[in-house]
Amino acid sequence: MQGTLDTFGVVEVLQMLGRTRRSGTLHIECPQRLIDVRFTRGRIAETRDSTRVAADTVIGSQLLKRSLVNEQQLAAALAEQEGQPRPVGTILVDHGALTEDAVREVLSRQIANTLVAAKLEASGTFVFVVDPDPPEVDFVTVDPQSVLLDISALGGEYCFAVEMLGQPSTVLVRNGDYNSLPRNPLPMGRDEFIVLLHADGTRTAKEVMQASGLEEITVISILGKLVDAGVLLVKAERQLRTDDAAELQAHRDSVWAEVSQLLDDIVEGPEAASGAAAPSDVPGGAASPS
Repeated sequence: MQGTLDTFGVVEVLQMLGRTRRSGTLHIECPQRLIDVRFTRGRIAETRDSTRVAADTVIGSQLLKRSLVNEQQLAAALAEQEGQPRPVGTILVDHGALTEDAVREVLSRQIANTLVAAKLEASGTFVFVVDPDPPEVDFVTVDPQSVLLDISALGGEYCFAVEMLGQPSTVLVRNGDYNSLPRNPLPMGRDEFIVLLHADGTRTAKEVMQASGLEEITVISILGKLVDAGVLLVKAERQLRTDDAAELQAHRDSVWAEVSQLLDDIVEGPEAASGAAAPSDVPGGAASPS
């Protein structure tokens, strides 16, 4: 099957591939990224994003952020991976460092983040190429339904962050008042530190996003959490030209609309998706949605 993301979205594709237990690779092409999602019997086995560093580096950072492993355990797993190519999460499970459920939770969140970022781009196309004889896998895979739940959570976090940040021209400054900083530990991973580094008191949220090189939904969600925790403070809005302010606000409204559509698609469920126009079949081995 093949189609465009504006007519047949990420949610519908995941629901269909999971429900029909397909095996193959979903190729997504957007203006800013290329994404490959490999399915094995309806479960997600691997995801690659051209805008990201090596997937295992991202997963390792998330595991450290959540205190699921320590640096020594992660370093040992990465060293073993060099001689025996396998996902780092699976190696850590084999070492007894963490459970399969913990790896699935982190993988699911990362996959959701990648797919939402693709949806938020101006346009995109996808094609699913069937693997008629998928190999057996000996590593952790992810249920698409778990990814759908994480997509819903990401959408909610983005909407909350937009409310916290206010206008697109808002400048964020680090809180220098030690006594007002959060007393409970605030989970900080690679992405959080990158965002905090670039929130230097002179940049707007959009400029932080551009400087960090991360996806918009990731940066905005992190900024919202840091403001809510009191680590960052909302500074007086920078005065923008009328045209620039209108363009920024229109973009944010567009992103909000896309996030809301994702949430609506998840709420409606697979029954609604089945009533939508199906993607067209791809000649030469791509799947039909039946």
